[in-house]
Amino acid sequence: MVFKAEQGSRTQGVVRATLFVPFLVAALAIFGLIALYSAGYSMSLREPTAAVTRQLIYVPISLFMGWLAWRVDLDALRAVRWYVLGAVMFLLLLARTPGIGRMVNGSWRWIDFGFFRLQPSDLAKIAMVIVLADLLARMQRRTLPYRGNFWHFSSREPYLFTPRGWGDLKEGFLEPIGAVLLVCAGIALGPDLGTIVLCCAVGAAMLFVCGARMSYLATAFVIAGAAFTFLVLNWENRMRRFMSFMDPEGRQGDEAYQLFQGMLAFACGGIMGVGPGNGMQQRAYLPEAHTDFVFTIIGEEWGLLATALVALTYLAIFLIVMRELRRCTDLFRFAVALGCSLFLTLQALVNMLVVTGLLPTKGIALPFISYGGTNLVVSGMLVGLMLNALRDQGRTVVKPIIQQ
Repeated sequence: MVFKAEQGSRTQGVVRATLFVPFLVAALAIFGLIALYSAGYSMSLREPTAAVTRQLIYVPISLFMGWLAWRVDLDALRAVRWYVLGAVMFLLLLARTPGIGRMVNGSWRWIDFGFFRLQPSDLAKIAMVIVLADLLARMQRRTLPYRGNFWHFSSREPYLFTPRGWGDLKEGFLEPIGAVLLVCAGIALGPDLGTIVLCCAVGAAMLFVCGARMSYLATAFVIAGAAFTFLVLNWENRMRRFMSFMDPEGRQGDEAYQLFQGMLAFACGGIMGVGPGNGMQQRAYLPEAHTDFVFTIIGEEWGLLATALVALTYLAIFLIVMRELRRCTDLFRFAVALGCSLFLTLQALVNMLVVTGLLPTKGIALPFISYGGTNLVVSGMLVGLMLNALRDQGRTVVKPIIQQ
């Protein structure tokens, strides 16, 4: 689809809907602190309150960084987009440098500053959104009105070998997908396959919504699927994870131990849960329950109703943003808000699917709920950028049009 700017009127209902997002985010963060307090009894922690105490330190930092992201001039940020991406790539390289970076569970994902640890792959999400939004905004103006397949049958000549066809491929696909692959290459130094998959999914979704040719996206999907299959088959660690995903009960003694215990936590919780603080999995069976698997603790202690409420909260944020996207004043802000909302909701979706055994384990945190300072701060910044992009609205409405 291609987007067309039309005149529209500003309504008070739109403003109220946008202001509702911070309240939903605050509810998730508060509930996350409660869940972390209970998950602190994991056998991986010596002090039960250590996780929630440290997380409380990052809450005001996340609020401040989110406020800065909400107040920043997006046009000025757009002007320095490549510097932002370069700085993030440098941090990703530092994380892989021995003596500066720190290896955790076999991956070089962290930079250890002594008093705190930074995970640059989370910052890469923001850099990717800004750069990709700029490229997509330029793509909309230059190439998207020219729709079609790889071959221009009406003129019986190879479409890609015409000036218009090459410009369409270059600006309408190669440049945006190149930015995504550049970010993924930096993250692969860790490596962090989960974040790579998340970035690829968000990038593909942004390209699709903003009107990239389906033939290009289909070709990229086939190539990415083949590359992913090759990596899984030739990467022993990932192959073990995939096999544990296929048979968690049969491999519960090694690779699938955490996944199997998490599934047991959901089974024990039932519909209403066993009650806050009464869960047994994090006390003796489920390691690292306060990080990626905190959703299982919610399922055990608060039950199916609570997990459904958490999932619906993420869905509500996404639907509110999707509604407001029609009222963005320009295509760059449209793409920024779209990318930020996709990162938040897709990350939450992937985490929930992983801990319920519907996806292989990937090390993806649950936004605003899982323990982690970088995750909390970056999630706050994504919300701030999203609300910033949606703030100036009312004069121009962006609507999809169908090109014949």
